[in-house]
Amino acid sequence: MTSGQERGQLLYALRLLLRPLVRLLTRAGIRFEEFAALVRGVYVESAIRDGIGYQGTPTRERIGAVTGITRHDVDCYIDNAGMLPTAAPTLAAVLMEVLHKWHTSPQFAGPYGIPLELEFATLGDRSFRSLLALVDPKVNPTTALQELLRLGAVIPSGGSHFRAVSRTLMMPDPTSAQLIEHFGRTLPRLAATLEYNMDPKHPNKRLERFVTADGGLPRELLAEFEEHVRGRAADFLVDLDNWLAPYASDDVSVVDDRVATGVNVFLYADATVEEAPLKSIIGSPEGTAAHKSL
Repeated sequence: MTSGQERGQLLYALRLLLRPLVRLLTRAGIRFEEFAALVRGVYVESAIRDGIGYQGTPTRERIGAVTGITRHDVDCYIDNAGMLPTAAPTLAAVLMEVLHKWHTSPQFAGPYGIPLELEFATLGDRSFRSLLALVDPKVNPTTALQELLRLGAVIPSGGSHFRAVSRTLMMPDPTSAQLIEHFGRTLPRLAATLEYNMDPKHPNKRLERFVTADGGLPRELLAEFEEHVRGRAADFLVDLDNWLAPYASDDVSVVDDRVATGVNVFLYADATVEEAPLKSIIGSPEGTAAHKSL
């Protein structure tokens, strides 16, 4: 492709990417001005952290030159740490690791990976409290257990024990902080993998494969296909989870030479309706009809 073709394809790809994001933003009441300010700040952040568009040590002048952002705005984002949003992590990652260890660790799982029933706390080292302490000793055990019970991943068993009935953590509330956090982690990971593979500096590409129905799938078969995918993907992911289990570290302070990595699997169903031009959809400007009737 020529450089012009590449630019056109990239802008079109961004348009397609932004539409579901804009739907999410508008549902959350985030208006364009707030989003535009965020994008402006990310341009500055990426130019500094990723070193895009220039050689050598970043300077405010260089950042402004490569991003097209005014020096005043560059200064604002550099000098005011609160200009870019941050968020404290939810318990989702901790709870997922608890379920993983409950199903894979010999201390908490029996034969064939069947999780043992655990008491909340015992004098020994085989309880829910000790399991959680392996993952993150700073998390309140009562809070963590209540959340697992609420999500249905754990159920009471008898008078004093608890049993894990799911290896995965499902979020029933579509607007929960945990699900939004998952969205915020999954989409950047996919985008980063695609961007990595498009960078000529990386001759060895990361895994990114897909399968698609040639000519499309009859609509009445979509639910059946999705059910088939769910079953096969679940088996595949459990196999990967078991492969990773022996290499897990129980020492949360050890981070050297360890890479946060994993595999995401998702099903997609593109809209097939050809979209009409915006001008044919939008209504007449307010007052136009009344003006014509005068």
